[in-house]
Amino acid sequence: MLSFLPVVVGILERGFIGAFIVMAIYLASRVMKFDDFSIEGTFGLGGAVVAWSLLHNTNPWLALLLGCIAGGISGCITGLLHTKLGLNKLIAGIVVTTMLFSVSINIGGANVALGNAPTVFSALHNSSFASLILLASMALAVAFIFIWYMKTESGFILKSTGINEQFVTSLGKSVPLYITLSLIMANALSALAGGIFVQYSGFFSAFGNVGILIAALAGCMIAELIAINMFIMALFGSIIYQLIIAITIELQVEPSWQKLITGLLIVVILVVKKLENKKIKGSVAA
Repeated sequence: MLSFLPVVVGILERGFIGAFIVMAIYLASRVMKFDDFSIEGTFGLGGAVVAWSLLHNTNPWLALLLGCIAGGISGCITGLLHTKLGLNKLIAGIVVTTMLFSVSINIGGANVALGNAPTVFSALHNSSFASLILLASMALAVAFIFIWYMKTESGFILKSTGINEQFVTSLGKSVPLYITLSLIMANALSALAGGIFVQYSGFFSAFGNVGILIAALAGCMIAELIAINMFIMALFGSIIYQLIIAITIELQVEPSWQKLITGLLIVVILVVKKLENKKIKGSVAA
């Protein structure tokens, strides 16, 4: 039983890190109805900024803040490309995430180890569960901040922008402003996840963000199946996804098949949701 404990702890830790990206996907794709591809690029950017900062003797918490700011700026650029230059939502995200790949390599290098650089986890090695408690506390804190924010006037208008832009305009509010604001927050969350992952793993890879968007989407869709409050369910969705990946590893499935498994998982979830919708419609018609 004890032999499985490190595996379970690892699943939970990676799940809480992934929860930040799942929340980012939910905020952009579900709340704002903006499928933002730049979220994948800002995960790598956040990691690159944090890695560079730590190797230049920056406080690890300040390094995370710098990563978040870099991610927020990237989200702002995506928003401006769409709202000011009229670029298609998908194309705007693809353009930004493509540019961020070069930026990340030039900041953090292709591959770099942190070595003995201090991280937010450095002082936690005395306890087996200290890292898990820290990650859970950070994820829950961010989730509750967004739950609170969505109940404010600004949060209400942001949600309304994703549902009915004309209604927001009739209130005298700027639709481009709230679209851009949602992308700033979503990409800051993704960059935060990238920065935390670099400190957690002890290294940065320019290719570490490849496939992170599809993995986060899978976590988001799992969360929607059990949704009570999506910002809380994002944690469970991410953990369940990490559990599924861990099961494939235990079954000795080659890691090269993980992206295919993730894609198939999304297809299965879509089928389940479609069957549920048909069942609901059938019961209403009856």
